Amino acid sequence: MKQTIEHYISNLLFLHDCVIIPEFGGFVGNKKSAYIHPVSGIIYPPSKELLFNKNLTKNDGLLATYIARMEGIDLSETSILIENFVQNVQTELDQRNAFKLQKIGTFTKGIEGNISFLQNKNYNYNLASFGLQANHKSKKVERTISEDKKVIIKNIKQKDLGKTLTRAAAVLIPLIGLSLIGITQEENINRVYSQMANLNPFANTKTEIVVEIPTKKVVEPIVEIPAEVIIPKTEEEIIPNIKQQQTYYIIAGAFSEKNNADKMLTKLNKWNYNAEIVKGGNLIRVSYDSFNNREEAVLALNKIKQDNPSAWLLAK
Repeated sequence: MKQTIEHYISNLLFLHDCVIIPEFGGFVGNKKSAYIHPVSGIIYPPSKELLFNKNLTKNDGLLATYIARMEGIDLSETSILIENFVQNVQTELDQRNAFKLQKIGTFTKGIEGNISFLQNKNYNYNLASFGLQANHKSKKVERTISEDKKVIIKNIKQKDLGKTLTRAAAVLIPLIGLSLIGITQEENINRVYSQMANLNPFANTKTEIVVEIPTKKVVEPIVEIPAEVIIPKTEEEIIPNIKQQQTYYIIAGAFSEKNNADKMLTKLNKWNYNAEIVKGGNLIRVSYDSFNNREEAVLALNKIKQDNPSAWLLAK
């Protein structure tokens, strides 16, 4: 084989969240957001937490197909290679109670026969975190508010409250006055109606009944009703969603002087890489190669990192 089975399992963990080793178990990847350690203050980039499930033993064909394609062999030969690999792992666990998968983690077997897995934190399988490392020099992040700022905030709140009460009083006082006037006039009108109801229609017609109707006019507020505004319905403009294609560059180094960048470019071209200088940024960046597909770029970067661990991925 050109590469070990461990190498192919590691490559698949970059691209998939579930990788099964037939008749042994499967790895399940859960993406974890970036976080700050509450005690040390270290900033950790986004990562992928790997869990091992011994019940995922059914062959889904992912590992076997990938190995067959990369090695250029048949699936039957690939299945035999995987079976031999699983037997070696089981033998190591029975004899030494431990087995280490390169770049992935370590398996241990307990007294009761239970298998536990510990992930190797030196390798980050989250594609969004290439080139990012934990910052061990950061200080603990704390948020403090000075007493002066507290006083300013308190004064601002008091001023806002005073303005709100003044505006409310300007609106409520006229409304209360109009309501009182309406109640007073209503009592006078009811008194006139009661006097008219007590009149006898069969009494002497010459009798004059004088009813005093108050001359004070009732002032009612005039409420202007705005005309209904009809907003014509317009058809929604459909803007086509154009997805901009990105190019992924595997960066070999970034230089402040052009002579150093040209030397690196010449060296990579001699090594049969499609090297080029990536424009943009304050530094002159030299790339091994460029890809339009992210998966192909990740696989190529993983291979280059074996010779140059400082290589990283740039998307533009």
